[in-house]
Amino acid sequence: MHIRTPLSKYYLAKNRVSTYTNVHKRRRIYEHERRRKRESLQSNRHAKQASLENVGALLVVGSGKGGVGKSTVSVNLAVALAMQGASVGLLDGDAYGPSIPMMLGVRKRAASQGWAASLPLARHGNIAAEQKIHPLLRYGIKIMSVGFFIGEEQAVAPMPDVLGMLIRQLLTLVNWGPLDYLLIDLPPGTGEPQATLCRELHLDGAVLVTTPQDIARIDTAKAVGLLRMAHVPILGLVQNMDGFICPHCGERADIFPHSTEDRSLLDSLPLLGRIPLDPVTAASGDKGYPVVVTQPESPTAAAFVAMAKMVTDKVAEERTRVSQVDETVAADEANEANSVKGDIATNERED
Repeated sequence: MHIRTPLSKYYLAKNRVSTYTNVHKRRRIYEHERRRKRESLQSNRHAKQASLENVGALLVVGSGKGGVGKSTVSVNLAVALAMQGASVGLLDGDAYGPSIPMMLGVRKRAASQGWAASLPLARHGNIAAEQKIHPLLRYGIKIMSVGFFIGEEQAVAPMPDVLGMLIRQLLTLVNWGPLDYLLIDLPPGTGEPQATLCRELHLDGAVLVTTPQDIARIDTAKAVGLLRMAHVPILGLVQNMDGFICPHCGERADIFPHSTEDRSLLDSLPLLGRIPLDPVTAASGDKGYPVVVTQPESPTAAAFVAMAKMVTDKVAEERTRVSQVDETVAADEANEANSVKGDIATNERED
């Protein structure tokens, strides 16, 4: 017969304390790992950021450089997506120099005065659909721009932090209805509203626009850095004004010299398309007619249509990737939970 002595009680108590400590140590490790993976998933999916209701994919079109044709790409990409059967919205994210109204034939020549020139900044909370701003419909896409509130030669000079708030507010105050894609045509640079949108909204992808020469590629690489820091998936790169095709003889000439610098941030991106420099495209944009509508058989229109198909495929690939990440994290958490439960049960039996 085993007789318990004060010494044996001491060892028994010490063993129980040790077992209790190990169990709780495992629990702490398990909770830490689960929290770490959850935070990683949230970073990848922008789980802490707002998503727009009834919008399938929120995409931004941007570049670190001005004058590379972002608005032309945005307009023709949006119309090409609509021509493929998608429901599409387009927001002009440039308050300083909105180009979308003119490119889509919605011009406001007269300067706004008084309340008519006020911009929507003061609305908060949930707003009923009937109280929201209704977008205009052009070429099968829904459009909204700061240019609808001011004259086309009227200057707007909001502070940078207010600019981010303005574009975000305008985005959420519009009654877009169900959309497959909502595109935001961003202004040049890596400031506002880019920073606010990346920080506060769940962006499903970005299309970056550059021209062949190095002066544009340098700044576009900066935009890549910003988007990657914000965990925004970059769908690919569009090289605009890539060569000039003579309308008389059909011969191609490079107006802008192609960069010979190795830029790993850009070179690693999928190339969504090369858009030639075309006088017809520029003239159509000034008149409010997208080239995919006026010249559907032209090489430029064909490039935009092919680019739209690639964007659709890239968005689908990104959704599949995110879904696989979800399943992997869920399976890992389930396995870890079962492992910890098994360890706890084993230690309790040993006690």
